[in-house]
Amino acid sequence: MTLDPGALLTRSPDIVASEVDGELVLVSVQDGKYYGLDPVGSEIWRQLEQPRTVTALTAALQQHFDGDAATIERETVAFIDQLAAQALVTVA
Repeated sequence: MTLDPGALLTRSPDIVASEVDGELVLVSVQDGKYYGLDPVGSEIWRQLEQPRTVTALTAALQQHFDGDAATIERETVAFIDQLAAQALVTVA
């Protein structure tokens, strides 16, 4: 999926998150699957506590992590694609 920079990202309401050893674990209430997030994925999930556009999310991550802006954006979009494919976030 190619995300529009203005697309609004929202956490799925069917997901429960818990911190375990500094990383987040997500559990889908709907299907019982769980997902472990590394520190970068955990930060993305925290940033989506409130709905954000792709642009706002990548800008926040660029301030939080060192790295090339284009690389951060590309990797963030790829991760959001994975979250959306598992119905962990919605894209509008």
